[in-house]
Amino acid sequence: MKKLGMFLLIGLMLAGCGGADQKKMGQEYKFSKTNVKDENRIGNNMNYGDFGYMRHMSGDKVKTGNAVPYLNRQKLADMISDMVLQLPNIKDVGTLVTDEEVLIGYKTTNKDRNAAADQVKMTGFSVVPRYYHVYVSDEKGMIDKIEQYQSLNNDTEQIEGIMDQLILQMKKAPQGKKWNYGENENGEMNGETNNMRGEMEGK
Repeated sequence: MKKLGMFLLIGLMLAGCGGADQKKMGQEYKFSKTNVKDENRIGNNMNYGDFGYMRHMSGDKVKTGNAVPYLNRQKLADMISDMVLQLPNIKDVGTLVTDEEVLIGYKTTNKDRNAAADQVKMTGFSVVPRYYHVYVSDEKGMIDKIEQYQSLNNDTEQIEGIMDQLILQMKKAPQGKKWNYGENENGEMNGETNNMRGEMEGK
């Protein structure tokens, strides 16, 4: 509980950076691209493009004391996977980080899927800048599916449509509680989802 509290405190501190500074920070990060093709292999995962991906399973050595690596999506994915794996009843997790989204696939033994989803989602939000959206899924095979996207980047043809399709699949699983009146479960502002996603969800 102490560790989880610490993570949530980090999230609240990040959320506090509102106003013009937060908007400016969001724009700076949104349009930045981090080339980590030459970085050393971390575990059994290699980042090939602009996205970062990392998978952890029970029994993996948990790293602590990591600084928040905003510009290195591979390290962000590694950090989030580490933190999620420390949650109760989480046995396996894969995290994909893009320039504005965090996608987390996980396996849980918690019978309350919505509660598990909320814990996993909040852990993701506690690490990334506030303008990020976080999507989670405990559906069978989702970790492997997310892993297939790690070689994509912002220059991939039709990348927005590709990611929208994956997000739609993930949102079929519980996403936890809504943030507040103006934001949905994934941190999207009202009306922020694109037309294709809204139409496919029947909105």
